[in-house]
Amino acid sequence: MMLFLRRTLVQQVLNAAFITPHEQLFTPKLFDMIKKLNAVYKSYYTKRIKYAISICLLLAIAQLSMGQQTKKVNTVCDVTKGEMKEVEQQVSNNIKKLKAAGKLDFKKYRAVNEVNNTIAAAAATNILFRWPMTTAAYRDFASWHITNFVDLDPDSFNDGTDRNPNEIGDYNCGDRTYDGHGGIDICIDPYRWELKNNGFIKVVAAADGIIVFKHQGEFDENCGSLDVWQGSTGRGNNLVILHQDGTTASFYMHMKDGSLTSKEEGDFIYAGDYIGTVASAGRSSEPHLHFQVNTGYVDSANGNDETGARIDPFVGTTCSESAATSWINQLPYNDPAVLTLETHGTAPGEYSDVCDKIIPLDFDNSFVSGQSIWLRSAFRDWLDGSTITHNIYKPDGTLWRKYDRTNITGSRSYFPLDAKYTFTPSDPTGTYRYTVNFGGKTYSHYFTVGCQASLGLSGAATGHKGFMVSDFISSIQTISGVSTNYIKYMADGHVTLSPGFRATAGCRFVAHTAGCNNSTAAINKAATAETAGKVEKGALTADNKMQSGVRVFPNPSTGVFTIRYGNNQKFSAAVTIRNMLGQVIYAIAEREYEHELQQQVNLTGKPKGIYLVEILSGDKRITSKVLIQ
Repeated sequence: MMLFLRRTLVQQVLNAAFITPHEQLFTPKLFDMIKKLNAVYKSYYTKRIKYAISICLLLAIAQLSMGQQTKKVNTVCDVTKGEMKEVEQQVSNNIKKLKAAGKLDFKKYRAVNEVNNTIAAAAATNILFRWPMTTAAYRDFASWHITNFVDLDPDSFNDGTDRNPNEIGDYNCGDRTYDGHGGIDICIDPYRWELKNNGFIKVVAAADGIIVFKHQGEFDENCGSLDVWQGSTGRGNNLVILHQDGTTASFYMHMKDGSLTSKEEGDFIYAGDYIGTVASAGRSSEPHLHFQVNTGYVDSANGNDETGARIDPFVGTTCSESAATSWINQLPYNDPAVLTLETHGTAPGEYSDVCDKIIPLDFDNSFVSGQSIWLRSAFRDWLDGSTITHNIYKPDGTLWRKYDRTNITGSRSYFPLDAKYTFTPSDPTGTYRYTVNFGGKTYSHYFTVGCQASLGLSGAATGHKGFMVSDFISSIQTISGVSTNYIKYMADGHVTLSPGFRATAGCRFVAHTAGCNNSTAAINKAATAETAGKVEKGALTADNKMQSGVRVFPNPSTGVFTIRYGNNQKFSAAVTIRNMLGQVIYAIAEREYEHELQQQVNLTGKPKGIYLVEILSGDKRITSKVLIQ
């Protein structure tokens, strides 16, 4: 009986010590076991039991100690509770000052929005957010992945640390968070420091509101250790927006110094408006955006200002705390996508750690016989253990080479081994397609062998197809309105769409002036893609190219769609939407934008049919069409 009792208590102690991360009653269980062991110790007091009890206690305490000191591998920022309390108080104070100065009047902005059929101000739980990041130019590949969600662990005990991996839980019952994390960490891909330096990833307002806090001047290249960093605040360069319910605020942290919007505290900002660019300021191990939503800044019942409490914008099943999502379109927990397909003239470099800020990358899309080509891919959320086949097709559409890769690491941002081939005299000249199918989508990248000067195109174009030259393309092709049709024209000189060319709504068509002498392989040379309407004639030249066009998506639409128009500098623009009778059914008054206009439109309830979208900027009138069905 003595032996049985000893084994039972030993097992109970070990069970308490090695409790799973989601069982948060560790401390009460441990001390309960200690009390029982002390009782046994006093009752039986034998050397063997005393020895066993001592060993068990040491094991349990050691396990607890290790658990408290372990950091999660994917902790990319560590904004402390003290730092959040500080900014929450600053936000609360600024709200009081702006209110006293008459700068928190949402009524005039509500009136404009209601005329334009956009979402009116609502209760805190009904503020809906768009994704807070966008790329500077259109890109076929994903440019980010979520590293950490909000920590929703409700039963964690106060052990004096924010870094206990045994006290975490995200909305999907997973562990993609770190202890006490109040927001969402969005890392940028595939080359974090190049993207940070060229400002390719823009941070945008997730919903309409008024800026109530803005701070910059912080060093923005912190990396590696979260305990050794430069700056005055772990939040880095950051901005806070109070939204139209008057109580919900969104936070944007770790941005690039000098990149923050010229708007100041008290200025109104619209959803999709530019805020800054992604960087690694503050307590941050690599470039990323920390996006957070807090509510409760103003008690509408009695007017008392409060400092707010964080909410999780995501909603799941059993583990989420929110009753409904705060996203206009909530992204899935696992969101597989291709981060890049690219070609190089020499072996591309690889990261050894997050502080590798410069690696050799020889992007190239133009090759000749006898030259070697390196092909690289990268993926987000490739977690199913599948094998992905990479196909390279010749200009006539037949297979040239293929290779397979498998994610052996389980990493959510994964670069498989590069492939290398050498071209021979028997390889045909023309445009090749490097492609993979992943996550239910087809991704393609184009390169040439023996860069051709010009092409004249005719007939029907279908599927994924690209044409790349060094001078010009002239086309009378027809592209039917099928979503699987994605046609690209890439010419260094100009692209001419002659009478007879037609790209029907529903397909994707891209024409840009970056061909095989002006490589489009580099990330910052990605071109803008359009969901094409009917194009009868005209030319897209270097001075009149699709990068400066208006994009409408999704198209066709059920009534809710987004208008996007970009520019290389600040600009003023107005938006109108007309029906086929020429009547204006939606309008946004002229105002200033920082590089990009992006506006969600809700025409739900309007008659089905084609509508004309107009952007009026200076002496320019840029148009597109949207089909509501």
